[in-house]
Amino acid sequence: MKASEIKRRKRGLDKRYGRICPVCGKPIRKPRRGPTARFCGTACRQTYDRRKRALAERKKDESAEQTVSQLVRQEEDYRKRADAIRKRSLDAQKKTGRAKGIIRLSCMLQLKTILERKPELIENAPSDGYVAGLMDDIDRQGRSGDAERLLRHNGYTGPIPR
Repeated sequence: MKASEIKRRKRGLDKRYGRICPVCGKPIRKPRRGPTARFCGTACRQTYDRRKRALAERKKDESAEQTVSQLVRQEEDYRKRADAIRKRSLDAQKKTGRAKGIIRLSCMLQLKTILERKPELIENAPSDGYVAGLMDDIDRQGRSGDAERLLRHNGYTGPIPR
């Protein structure tokens, strides 16, 4: 068979057959008028539609499964982050508590040293002076009245600066 004969036969078949059914693979004849049908019959059309719907459902299910697995991974990650943040904040609270205790003790030692060395600084202390600020810091770091109790406990009987 020559190439020209093959082309002639092919043109003849193309005129007669327009398409091939995507479901069963049968050739579909061209009608005399109008476009060529996509499927050879209603059974193939219904099968195609059923497969198309099933594919869409499968894609939805896969997408939902992927979303769920991604959310589970994110939840684990967020949980780890939250635990780490919680641990850091607890450690910071402990360090803050220790620092407050150290500051309170150092302020109390300063006040006691002032009381032992120069008690007149406490008696003549202005309300916005160093000694009053020191006493406010002691009361703020501990309980209210700690500075006055410290002075009274160590034998101070004079006026308390406010």
